[in-house]
Amino acid sequence: MSSITDQLGPKYFSLDAAKVDASPTEFIITNDEGKTYYIVTPETLTDELLGMGYKTVENEG
Repeated sequence: MSSITDQLGPKYFSLDAAKVDASPTEFIITNDEGKTYYIVTPETLTDELLGMGYKTVENEG
């Protein structure tokens, strides 16, 4: 069983930086009102993460 940290991967402090690294099939999520971002695959975006307060960030472009 992997930890939440392993599921989240690298931390980004800029939405723009996360957008550059994310593929079109991945999601960018945050749980602290946009101070940090994580890129996750559709398989990783589970009810467990959503239940912990993580939310997807709308792609603005």
